[in-house]
Amino acid sequence: MGLVGCATEVSLKQQREANEHYQLGGSYLQTDHQRAIVLLEQAIDLNPNHREAHLELGVIYGKRGRLDAGEEHYKQAIRIDSDYSEAHNNLGTVYARQARWDEAIEEYRKALENPRYPLSDSAYYNLARALSQIEKYDEALIALRNASLVVPLAMPMVLIHQEFGRLYEKVGEIELARASYQEAIEADNQGTYREQLENYLRDLEVMFREEESPQL
Repeated sequence: MGLVGCATEVSLKQQREANEHYQLGGSYLQTDHQRAIVLLEQAIDLNPNHREAHLELGVIYGKRGRLDAGEEHYKQAIRIDSDYSEAHNNLGTVYARQARWDEAIEEYRKALENPRYPLSDSAYYNLARALSQIEKYDEALIALRNASLVVPLAMPMVLIHQEFGRLYEKVGEIELARASYQEAIEADNQGTYREQLENYLRDLEVMFREEESPQL
């Protein structure tokens, strides 16, 4: 469907001014959320069709725990452009944070309908995690394999390997889980997740020994 816009007519001057407010607001995203909010809201006042301003406001409100406000801004962005994959992906994450799994899955799938979406690995990964929450492990593994095949990857491969390990563990594929956690450790160049992954491996070994020990 693409861009639908809204009834408000926006002059070129207003569009330029809105973009200036949006860009300035973006410069405060990491340092001053309140200032960023003011500028992004001003961008929307000037141009209600500014989908990117709605998206960034959704991100800020999500970081602040204002999921209701974040949800509304993502929905506004989608009303402006129904093919806006990043808004669908982010809205799915808002739903996931509230354990609204069916709604999250629907949004992740909508994000993936756009073949040009550059962050499709993220949407596939998020979809896999949401599917696993409702115990659709086979579908989750398919989604995760799709995430791993995206070139170039936008997200760290270590997270994909880690999720493979978790899913294989859920379905009782202990050897595959062990191999996936080991691959995650090897992919973790900065050592950010190493301790957590080593704990997963130790827990897996304990589980394996318990399953292998003879029952009296």
